[in-house]
Amino acid sequence: MKSIRAYKLESCVVSIEQALNAQKRGADRLEICTNLETDGLTPSFSLVSAICNRVKIPIRVMIRETPAGFDVDGETLVHMIRAINEFKHLPIEGYVLGVMKDRRIDRHVMEELIDHVTPFPITFHRAIDSTEDLQEDIGWLNQQDSIDSILTSGGAVKAMDGIQQIRQIKSLFRGDVLAAGKITPEALPFLEKELHLSWYHGSAIV
Repeated sequence: MKSIRAYKLESCVVSIEQALNAQKRGADRLEICTNLETDGLTPSFSLVSAICNRVKIPIRVMIRETPAGFDVDGETLVHMIRAINEFKHLPIEGYVLGVMKDRRIDRHVMEELIDHVTPFPITFHRAIDSTEDLQEDIGWLNQQDSIDSILTSGGAVKAMDGIQQIRQIKSLFRGDVLAAGKITPEALPFLEKELHLSWYHGSAIV
């Protein structure tokens, strides 16, 4: 049974077992990916399908094909679009993605991805932490109706060390901000006291 709290928890999972355990322990939503050591890559269709068949809470799927960085070339974009279209056949809630170019959001590629994702919502992931112009890039995200949330560690490895930038993103973005970065249940009370966010995210958050 979920405890009454002022915020929601998104659990990042890479297996059916983790998904079931996260649901049992009170997660409000799942992010499914693979290769967490690279900050997450696109999971297989079979994994997402199996998890969809076993859990009742909402699911968002990571779309990322490059293990290093967030730049996308033509071939990578084709793979991303193919994955997006495949996952549309499953009862997922939305997608998690983000692409950069020269330390700015790659607006042209993002617009193409948004066209394929529609009508599903998007979480723009921690690629935002690599921007050299946070205000301008979040201003652009604010104009994209499909993008309802941003996932960020505030540019730090741990959310605890990125509080100042997470606060800044919260002040700039019109939607939900999900704090991420090695968040444990023990860290949540302090982070909530400092940030007052609607969502917190992590692989060990529940």
